[in-house]
Amino acid sequence: MARPHKERKIEKLPPVSHFKPIGIPLREIGEITLTFEEMEAVRLADVEQLDQAGAAERMEVSRSTFHRILSKAHQKIALALWEGKAIRFEGGTFRIEHKYEKELRYFICQECRHEWTVPYGTRQRGIDMNCPRCQSGNIQRTK
Repeated sequence: MARPHKERKIEKLPPVSHFKPIGIPLREIGEITLTFEEMEAVRLADVEQLDQAGAAERMEVSRSTFHRILSKAHQKIALALWEGKAIRFEGGTFRIEHKYEKELRYFICQECRHEWTVPYGTRQRGIDMNCPRCQSGNIQRTK
């Protein structure tokens, strides 16, 4: 039996939950799921243009682990683009760690007791969020 994944550190959640081809309803196309740590790897490597060593350090994983996460994400994105599928952002094994603690909102899932933070200014409303671990909508703001 494989050992469980260590939590990977991410700094930001994607601002949207889906990305899809224009003009086609979501219910009519297939979906590919990108985990939050895969999306963070893409953000660090492709948006912030960090080298793999720097990005791996920010996520607190080894360079080889970062490379595997990034390669898997790129493969999923390419497949979604080529086949015209939607991309859903959800799940994974991660913790959110922000640079500015005073600008955070704290949440807890009432189902699985997972705790996480979301920065102000992300346009994510608490009533519209689901738990990043179990996807339950039964969440509560704390602190």
